[in-house]
Amino acid sequence: MFCKLEQESLSRMGRQFGQPLGDDYVGDPVSEAAITGAALVRHLDDVRFATLRALRQLLRALDAERIAIGLLSPDGERIKEELVWVSGFGRCGESERVVSCASFSDELRIWLASREDSVSIGIDARSPAWHELPCDQLLLVRGGPTERAQPCPVLVAQLRGGTRLREPAAQAISILLKEYVVRRAAAAQN
Repeated sequence: MFCKLEQESLSRMGRQFGQPLGDDYVGDPVSEAAITGAALVRHLDDVRFATLRALRQLLRALDAERIAIGLLSPDGERIKEELVWVSGFGRCGESERVVSCASFSDELRIWLASREDSVSIGIDARSPAWHELPCDQLLLVRGGPTERAQPCPVLVAQLRGGTRLREPAAQAISILLKEYVVRRAAAAQN
């Protein structure tokens, strides 16, 4: 009985964001954190607080070292972070850090040309990217298709170990990113 009620409430939440949610979302901590975060971003007055709260939940669900929302340049060469949440005693909040993606820009261009919501990139300790992105795996999820000349909103997670993100979880994170972009644009107009 409890599972059925939980499933019904998740399907209602999916309609709220204009996307159907299936059974894959029930019980997946990453999907649940992303959908909850999207609801917070949509309904709370303070977009920054709501987004940071969502990043904190996703950091725990993904077991990530660092997680950020930013804009990926159309050429796939750099990411400009906007908000970040770090495990431990790192700085959390607004960020103006620009991360170079030159060492794996070819992989990013292929991903941007595809329809995939997410991409996982292995970062070797001998790679030039290691100094800027000290992690085993870099996970990027985009907030939906964008025009080629426009920066793409992305979630960037630095992970230890190799974990592949399931497609329903990537779609849920994409919903969160779309809500963030809409609310950020509305806040900029005011």
